[in-house]
Amino acid sequence: MRASVRTGLALASLTGAFAMSQFFRSCLAVMAPELSRDLALDPAGFGALSSAFFLAFAVAQLPVGVAFDRWGVGRPTSVLLAVGVLGGLLFAVAPRGSVAMLGQVGLGLACAPVFMGLIHYASSQLEERRYLKVLSFTNALGMLGVLCAASPLGWSVQHFGWRPAMLVATGCMLVACVAVQRNVRDAGHADSHGQSPLALLKGSLVLLKVPALWALVPVCLGMAAGTAFRNAWGGPYVADVFGLDPVSRGTAITAISLGAFACAFALPLLTRRFGASAVIGGTMLVCVLAGLLLTLMPDVSLVFDLVLLTILAAAGTLHPIVMTAGRGTVAPALRGRALGVLNTFVFLGMACASGGYGWLARQGFRAGRSAGAIYGSLFAVAAVMLLLGLLPYLLRSLRRAPRSA
Repeated sequence: MRASVRTGLALASLTGAFAMSQFFRSCLAVMAPELSRDLALDPAGFGALSSAFFLAFAVAQLPVGVAFDRWGVGRPTSVLLAVGVLGGLLFAVAPRGSVAMLGQVGLGLACAPVFMGLIHYASSQLEERRYLKVLSFTNALGMLGVLCAASPLGWSVQHFGWRPAMLVATGCMLVACVAVQRNVRDAGHADSHGQSPLALLKGSLVLLKVPALWALVPVCLGMAAGTAFRNAWGGPYVADVFGLDPVSRGTAITAISLGAFACAFALPLLTRRFGASAVIGGTMLVCVLAGLLLTLMPDVSLVFDLVLLTILAAAGTLHPIVMTAGRGTVAPALRGRALGVLNTFVFLGMACASGGYGWLARQGFRAGRSAGAIYGSLFAVAAVMLLLGLLPYLLRSLRRAPRSA
């Protein structure tokens, strides 16, 4: 088999796995009320359930980065996808929240290597000129998983229930696992083969001393706060504030996802035109403004607020731009671990945001506040987190800008 065909099959397999990762990241948003009812979860319990996925995802990032540098993308990814198949089955049959949470942990571990693996594999197999173009295209295709977790999932939940829908999704993950195992055959970086896994892990922690990499960490945490509404809390928001049923919630999440889909295509084009710093800073600033408007007007109009929520959730589409910026700050032998460090903060931020929003929502409902006021406070937290991520990045960019004579 020609090398170009083999690379194409590997990228297609990883893209399919990435689409499933996007589905499992986002599916709770549509089925949150039904899931909470069947598993007897209050808002804090739902937040913890969502947080379990992202926490497992975050914890796995550094070990996965080490595994990529040592053994390549294919073997670690296929093993963890197999763990995800077991987690998906457990989640689908869970009788109570604690069992579902264990299933979420398995799914989080399975999804942890996929996007990072796609970036790592593409960077090692493609020349620089093709890398960003191919990555942008595969990232956009991966968004199909988000779309499947919207209207199609809402329709399935309404007509068949969430458990059968999750069983079908788990079957698709099994297909992705087999495809990655058969088609992604790489061997890691030669400079890492002679080092022990512990030494490689210590090398990951040393990366935190790289100023350019550390400057991206607040961005990772900030954009996670906005993305949490697309992944988990957008569904409860439109259900509690506007009373939408599963099909209508699916339609609302589809609208948000289509906005993310468009951003996933547009941002790389803007990056080539204006540079990564301008695109990251400008996008986060627009997301801050959307969060502030939602804070002030969380229940004014479904259409108006969905537009603002789409803008706020678009913070997550900066992910490949931020990862590419981080990738360029270190030597090739450290790239897997550098991506692992950044992804750790992205998904740690998502875990904290999902759990924190649940805690705040529970306190608000216990205090008898209106749904609009409760979600307005969540939007305020998201706007503040985005702003705290944006300001250090802007200050560093200004310090690095060339001074005029």
